[in-house]
Amino acid sequence: MKRLDLPLTNNWFLKERDGSLPVEQDVVSEQGWLPATVPGTVQQALLAAGRIPDPFDGLHEKEVQWVGERDWLYRCTFVLPDDYQAAEQLALQFEGLDTYATVWLNGVEIAHSENMFVPLYVNVTDSVRPGQNELWIVFESAVRCGHALEAEYGKRIIWGEGDSSRVYVRKAQYHYGWDWGPVLLTVGPWRAISLLAYEGRLADVLCQPEVAADLASANITISAAIELAAEQDGVSCLLQVYDPQQVCVSELTLTELSALDNGSYRFQAQVQLDQPQLWWPRGHGAQPLYRVLITLQDSQGSSLDQYQARLGLRRLELIQQPFADQAGSSFYFEINNIPVFCGGANWIPADSFTPRISSERYRQWVQMAADANIAMLRVWGGGIYEEDVFYETCDELGILVWQDFMFACGMYPALQWFQDSVRAEVEAAVRRLHTHPSIALWCGNNEDYMHSWPMGHYDAEFEGELTSITFSGRQLYEHLLPEICAQLDPQRPYWRGSPYGGSFANNPEVGDQHVWDVWHGPMRRYQDYPLLKGRFVSEFGMQALPVRSTIEAFTEPEERYPLSRTLEHHNKAPDGSRRLAVYLSDTVRNASDLDSYIYATQLVQSEALAAGLRGWRRLWQGPGKEYVSGALIWQINDCWPVTSWAMVDYYLRPKPAYYTVRRELAPIVVGLAVQPEQQAAVWAVNDTHDALDVRLVFQWWSLEGTLLNEQQAAYTLSPHQATELEAVAFDVAQEYVLGVRMYQEDQVIARTTLWPEPFKYLSLPEPDIALERGATGTLSLQAQRPAKGVWLTSDAEQVTWSDNMFDLLPGETYHVTTTGLAASSTLQVDWLRS
Repeated sequence: MKRLDLPLTNNWFLKERDGSLPVEQDVVSEQGWLPATVPGTVQQALLAAGRIPDPFDGLHEKEVQWVGERDWLYRCTFVLPDDYQAAEQLALQFEGLDTYATVWLNGVEIAHSENMFVPLYVNVTDSVRPGQNELWIVFESAVRCGHALEAEYGKRIIWGEGDSSRVYVRKAQYHYGWDWGPVLLTVGPWRAISLLAYEGRLADVLCQPEVAADLASANITISAAIELAAEQDGVSCLLQVYDPQQVCVSELTLTELSALDNGSYRFQAQVQLDQPQLWWPRGHGAQPLYRVLITLQDSQGSSLDQYQARLGLRRLELIQQPFADQAGSSFYFEINNIPVFCGGANWIPADSFTPRISSERYRQWVQMAADANIAMLRVWGGGIYEEDVFYETCDELGILVWQDFMFACGMYPALQWFQDSVRAEVEAAVRRLHTHPSIALWCGNNEDYMHSWPMGHYDAEFEGELTSITFSGRQLYEHLLPEICAQLDPQRPYWRGSPYGGSFANNPEVGDQHVWDVWHGPMRRYQDYPLLKGRFVSEFGMQALPVRSTIEAFTEPEERYPLSRTLEHHNKAPDGSRRLAVYLSDTVRNASDLDSYIYATQLVQSEALAAGLRGWRRLWQGPGKEYVSGALIWQINDCWPVTSWAMVDYYLRPKPAYYTVRRELAPIVVGLAVQPEQQAAVWAVNDTHDALDVRLVFQWWSLEGTLLNEQQAAYTLSPHQATELEAVAFDVAQEYVLGVRMYQEDQVIARTTLWPEPFKYLSLPEPDIALERGATGTLSLQAQRPAKGVWLTSDAEQVTWSDNMFDLLPGETYHVTTTGLAASSTLQVDWLRS
């Protein structure tokens, strides 16, 4: 018989566990049961039943903390289908139980889980009955279990956020709260549960592609374990590889299977492809995907089980080589022998209750990233190993993924039981995700090296027993994790942590760097970002409020003013409002009403991110001069409605910075920066495969709208790098605006402006912006005087804009295309005012 898979999604109920009763008695009590959704969490069920307020609203987060402190009992009944009764093997598969869970089937304990990231596979052939069956799961409080472990093994150091016991608990660390997220200790079957029936099945499948250095061929090493319910003669495996056009380009039948000690079998085979269709990152080429299909067959050729995976064939290397003209070494990704600048963002879980993120919502998020010209998303180490659909969409859209393992901001233990749990977790994650071409790198942790080093706990030369030192997590990051990656995914690079730099963490000359001297630490000016360079900037950012409609979703009308109690509760950063106030006071005049306050914070975020991206892309200067090779914004998304560093809020509503980032990460950009001697530096980035002949037009405008000067110059821009151009005049003491437009033939392909700063000192006259609406949703804007930070909004909820938060100069018509903007929809135009 072919393998059958029955999802157990119906007939689930939950209640708070009565610890005074044995499970067998507690489960038969009819008191307190509520309908539950699987996959799901206790909090979702309580919210649906009206038993708790929405923790995202107002101050209600505080009122639901008791949920994570209690134990919970789930139960489900299911009937064994007729076609399952003939199966020789039955198994229950639990994709994820959050976190401490014990499972009973028909009154018999069958499994126990202590790691929400480890799937459970339980043979229940002798436990399932014909007819009705009953499944129970008891979930114990993760915080209580964590405190017990902490009491037994000692309190360990964490930094920033959460309960210190979290480092002992293999649970998403952001559930304990972070500087952008609430404390919501979820509990429940957060991923799918299913009943399997089979006579034989494929397990532990690995598909490991390797593209030759000359890109002319590729080898795919395919292996799998085979589990048979009973000894069978004539079992074989049919391997088929289909090209992106779904033509079978390789077919192989394996009849010689290697027996293993546990009674199962294993096979390994290689498939060679000539002239493979290569997978490219977004903006550098197409994303063709091959399909590998493995069919386990009985002696008659009937299918017992099937496995399939999509593969992108690409050659990827992490290049670290010394510079000839400055200290340190490079840190850049070369894909298909082409160096790639990785402009992008960090990704956190898109909800505090991850089971309610639909596949469609995942696709919307990744599409928004792609539309912003993002080349890389970093899956941050305090969240989760994301759902398959996230990586599948990145594969399809050509977005690279920097994948952290799930350790963040803490001194994790290396006790043997902890290592065993981590091994099972990481092996499961790598086996599930290794086929995705989008994943560019496995990374050991988030900021564990960075914080341990200044605290005196990191000694790079230490060669003793790592499990005995304070920073015992090095045993995980320097031994356990790289060993697993080398075994299961040898073609992909592994990096110990983010940031990591060898002799010390956060080294600006080696490895990757988190640039937090802006916002954190000394709170340097965001204009200093270009000076705070690292070889690969994997975190930097600036906070801003979300748009008004998002604020209205979690506040009462009387709380809708700057710095209200509710607004401050929805900013989890320590001293968040105070730090934001510093950057506001440095940049713009005081805002008294909510709308002005929202706009001011969003303008500052927009300008800050532009300063970082623009300055660092300038330092991607070609072969041997890859001084900065990546810049990942903290962060693209939110897990709840909040003031944070996100570019797009919880409801997928972009902040103005989203559009600024889209422009700054475009394949072709032009940049300006103030430099000494009353000049402005000029450079351009050409991130295409071909040299470009361009013409630059420079204009100097007074704030009153008078054209003071105009110049033109022609240049050739080399591919895949920034090119320094001739400096032009710019006097910071004079109040005028310098604009540059880059033309290819007669088409403007890039533009930017340079304003005197800080903006708060400028007396800006009304720009007199004229807005004309076209019949097809096209908007045309003109200004009589320079306008900074033009921001278009509408009362229509689902409007998309081709551009927004831009500067307008006189003498030009700026066109913006929209979708979702009805003729009856209102339009509002805002800009920076004195």
